[in-house]
Amino acid sequence: MKKVIITLTSILSVLAVGVGALFYWEYRSKAQLEAQVEDYLGTCDVKPSHLEVHGRPFILSAMAERAELTYVDVAPQPGMNKDQLLVRELADGKADRVTRFVTFDYPKAGAQPVEDADGAYTDKATIDGKTVKFSGTAGDGRLEVFADGRSFGELPLRKNVTLTSVFANQSGVAAELEYADPTCALA
Repeated sequence: MKKVIITLTSILSVLAVGVGALFYWEYRSKAQLEAQVEDYLGTCDVKPSHLEVHGRPFILSAMAERAELTYVDVAPQPGMNKDQLLVRELADGKADRVTRFVTFDYPKAGAQPVEDADGAYTDKATIDGKTVKFSGTAGDGRLEVFADGRSFGELPLRKNVTLTSVFANQSGVAAELEYADPTCALA
């Protein structure tokens, strides 16, 4: 009986050490991927306020030296309440794709986004009982966002940026930007 207890205790101890090592390896792999993303952003002189690497298991991504998807929050400029980059498939210091979401404050407080039949956000919001349509343009090195055709927000951009969509959400009016050259998106 003693031998059985000793054997079971030994097996459980080895399993516990193995599971602990696996958790530590996963933690270290995530830290490695975060450092890889920070290096990429550092070459672009982008200072993130927060970043979150996705793509579990991190161990496999770290072994391939590839961060699949990273959400990078950047300090928003005045008139904005959110500035976020989505960096996809970062490997060897290059990203396959970089998308940027910038959210401008509503022109007036108390705005409510208008959702479509499926509950998705649209390019409209209700402000003071009136439906307002939002749009935007990206060209000549700047993004400009409009409310019913009147400009209410802008942001300097580098060249080769495409405005994908403008939509109203709970936080404000968001613009989705796609970078043709995913190196140094904010530079």
